[in-house]
This record gives sequence, structure tokens and C-alpha cells, in this order.
Amino acid sequence: MKKASLNELMGSVGDKASNRKLTLNDLDSILGERKPKIEFSPVGRMRLTSALRVRFGDNWKHLPGLEDIMKEFDDEARFNVKKQEMAMIKGRK
Repeated sequence: MKKASLNELMGSVGDKASNRKLTLNDLDSILGERKPKIEFSPVGRMRLTSALRVRFGDNWKHLPGLEDIMKEFDDEARFNVKKQEMAMIKGRK
């Protein structure tokens, strides 16, 4: 039995997305009402992976396009965490 592709799971939205790289902006159409609050932190990553697991099942990592979304999320989270770390640095008086 053939596994369902991301386009089949997403319906008509997937047909439009198949010609381009998926981004974080596409999460609204992919997850719909189940989209968690996106925080670019380790907690936000856990929420996002949990929502993707609920939507697509345990093998969600193997669906094409979702790895692009996770890579973009990780880059944003890494930047945000570094920015918070830099904000905590205090200069000497």
C-alpha cells in the first residue's frame, strides 16, 4: 500500500505548495486550528513537533517539505536564543 504524500494529506493547498519550498508561513494552512503558539525556543519546537506528529502521524519527519519548515524554525530559534543570551550580558560599571 502506497503511503500518502504531503500533497494528498493537505488537499488543494498541497498542490499549490508542491512547486515551492514550504516555510513557517505555510503552517497556518498545514495545521489549521491545531497550530500551536509559535515561540522560537526549545519549548516552541516541542509544541511544533507535537502538533506535526498529531497531524501527520509518527512518521511526519519523512514527509517532503516538513524538513524545510523545521530547518527554518531551528534557524530562527537559534537566533532568538542567542539574542536573549546577549541581552543578559551586563557590562562592568
